[in-house]
Amino acid sequence: MNTPDHKDHIAKGIAYACTAFFCFTLMQVFNKLLTGTHHVIEISIWRNIPPLLICLAYAVATKQTHRLKTSMPGRMFLRVLIGITGLILTFGATQYLPIANATTLFFASTLIVPVLAHFILREHVGWHRWIAIAIGLSGVILAARPTAELTLIGVTLALSAAITHAMIIIILRAMKGEDPFTIIFYFFLGGIILPAPFLPWVGHWPTWESFGWLIAIGIAGGIGQLCITRAMHFAPASVINPFTYSGLIWAIIFDMIIWQTLPTWPVFVGAGIIMLSYLYILHREKNAQKKLQAAKTAKICT
Repeated sequence: MNTPDHKDHIAKGIAYACTAFFCFTLMQVFNKLLTGTHHVIEISIWRNIPPLLICLAYAVATKQTHRLKTSMPGRMFLRVLIGITGLILTFGATQYLPIANATTLFFASTLIVPVLAHFILREHVGWHRWIAIAIGLSGVILAARPTAELTLIGVTLALSAAITHAMIIIILRAMKGEDPFTIIFYFFLGGIILPAPFLPWVGHWPTWESFGWLIAIGIAGGIGQLCITRAMHFAPASVINPFTYSGLIWAIIFDMIIWQTLPTWPVFVGAGIIMLSYLYILHREKNAQKKLQAAKTAKICT
């Protein structure tokens, strides 16, 4: 239920979501352009520097430094650790695979979330959703078939990244009481501190050209993070989540324009199966929530 001072603005939420997934895809384009010149660990550090500075400046300028204090240090550390691992895996997968192919495999996270929620959070998953998950995973298998363009290491990195993406969703569900700004701030901070010890082995002094790409990665990622946060503010997650798939459209466009590659039919079919399976899972979850709310209302009335 909306509070009097906050109403959903669905159109704004969708606009912010589409902008966010465009920025995330653009971030992967810049990352791929750095393939062979900078290690993904190094790139992940640069990705977090600009948005961290912006967060600090905002907190100081608005006198909200109190929001930098976390009430969940243990869960926050776990979120940062898994988050930065997922970011590195994501960058690695994109460097080994065409962006559209990697993006399709990342969609597997939408099917993994309800599985983890069932076993970790003890959330009920009905047999309809289990069937949808199984069908969706068949789409993942179809899209992941190694070919000349889809190397085994690239597929492995992409699916590993998808697992971490799903784990992050589960952790964030367990951190509902934490300020989103605090969560984002520590992700940026941890994304710099945790990989930093590896820099003596993987770091390279950037050229002016690569420096520009590295800064662009941070800006695109930061804007994407801000937009997805705003999207969730203006519209429910159930409305925003399906627009994740808009990233595939941008990925195909960039692959065609920059690298002159187009996904093969198994990727398109696999992506379609994953999308339809997720949308059905989302439909069943909404029905389950309505029934639960109706039952609570009936109990209160009696």
